[in-house]
Amino acid sequence: MNPLRQLNRGLGSLTGFQIRRVPRREPGAGATAATGAGSASEAAAAARPASPHTAFRPPQDPETDRLLRCPVFVISPVRSGSTLLRLLLNAHSQLHSPHELHVRRLEVGYSTKLAERSMEALGLDRGDLEHLLWDRVMHRELTRSGKRILVEKTPSNAFAYQRLAACWPDARFLFLLRHPASIATSWHEADPEKRNPEEAALDALRYMRAVERARKNLDGHTVRYEDLTEDPATVLQGICAYLGVDWEPGMLDYGSKTEGELHKGLGDWKEKIRAGKVQEGRSLPSPEEIPAPLREISAAWGYTGRKEGAKPRAKRKAHAEISQVWPREGRIRLVGALHGWRGGTQGAPDSSGSSADTPWRLVLTPRGHEENRLSYDVTLDGTHFDVDFPVADLLTEGPRPPLPAEWDVHLTTKTEDGEARLRLGRHLDDIENKKKVMVFPAQTAGKRAGAALVRPYYTVKNNLSIECAPAADAAATAVGSAAASASDSEVPRPS
Repeated sequence: MNPLRQLNRGLGSLTGFQIRRVPRREPGAGATAATGAGSASEAAAAARPASPHTAFRPPQDPETDRLLRCPVFVISPVRSGSTLLRLLLNAHSQLHSPHELHVRRLEVGYSTKLAERSMEALGLDRGDLEHLLWDRVMHRELTRSGKRILVEKTPSNAFAYQRLAACWPDARFLFLLRHPASIATSWHEADPEKRNPEEAALDALRYMRAVERARKNLDGHTVRYEDLTEDPATVLQGICAYLGVDWEPGMLDYGSKTEGELHKGLGDWKEKIRAGKVQEGRSLPSPEEIPAPLREISAAWGYTGRKEGAKPRAKRKAHAEISQVWPREGRIRLVGALHGWRGGTQGAPDSSGSSADTPWRLVLTPRGHEENRLSYDVTLDGTHFDVDFPVADLLTEGPRPPLPAEWDVHLTTKTEDGEARLRLGRHLDDIENKKKVMVFPAQTAGKRAGAALVRPYYTVKNNLSIECAPAADAAATAVGSAAASASDSEVPRPS
């Protein structure tokens, strides 16, 4: 018998205690210096992986090994409005967003070597078994809700984003940001006896840095707490478009659906969140009010240029928000949703109603040659559109403008005031410089003598346009650009 096992048997019978090896902590996972005792233990628990020595990998057979399909994870710091966001999303008929589940803290162990060998014979290591457990717990929760998509918002998930992405390769991610100084103030106010303002700033900064690492390494959709409280309808419409579900105006009245939903210690449960409707957020601090440790992350998140007390953004005029662009097999497919459209005058945002009963057209207009525009039927599903067209049409259908040519893209419909034109673009995320970052491959169209390379691209104003250039002049540049930018191209995620 193992000597340690003999010793533990004797100690257990005499004292009720046994000896166990203390798990080694990951370097740098402890609390930041100068935090209080309570804060230090909490910080160490949040930053330390649940299983320091557990290797993990994607499922070998996702169809067999996963019950949960396309889960959604809100990656956010503490006190960033994630409870408000989850309650708003949970008010949707197809989205279930329960209290914080902390599944990454669920661990699997072997009580005997035989059990470990048995699992190894099945091709399952400890990481695989933990992933199966996480998946089963979350799938059970979703099934009990009767809904279709699960949204999980535990803030400490930011420290485990790599493992979540490996566990569910089809996972989708919502990144929720808030002014770092506001986060720190709220974190202090949540428990002023545990954290003074300086300790709160340092403690919250760990979460912010983890969120930023996740944002740099994962595809996803970014929203800001300030925008959510200022214009919740527009923000939620953008999230719904990203998740592939219809926008439901009833989401704004989450209070009618939150009975029994708030649990102390598993998210915000204070009076403000219990109001049942979105409350106005606090004014933004001035640059001088930002604590020194938070200035770098504030700049990275684009907050240092915002004026003190200013509203984050004006309501955006009606447009067609793109979620996916597919240039392939001689066609360009565009997927997205209408935003701010109320069925009347263009540019008067409103969060209500579907436009499914209004005839819509996709219109491609060459700059300087408006008389040569192309038009295609569009069928809306609620506010969502999914339309494609052959790239050859830009060269072969009737008289065409000389090359090179640029085509602007709109959705149009007839109204009492005439024709309404909604520009296609991508405005509801925080991806900057899309023209250089999101590069799409070019496709060849036309016969050899007059062949052209056709490529969608985002303008400096983040609108979508189509570029047509002579193949002989642009082939080398376009192909090289597409290859060099493959890692930055917009890849549709499953929905």
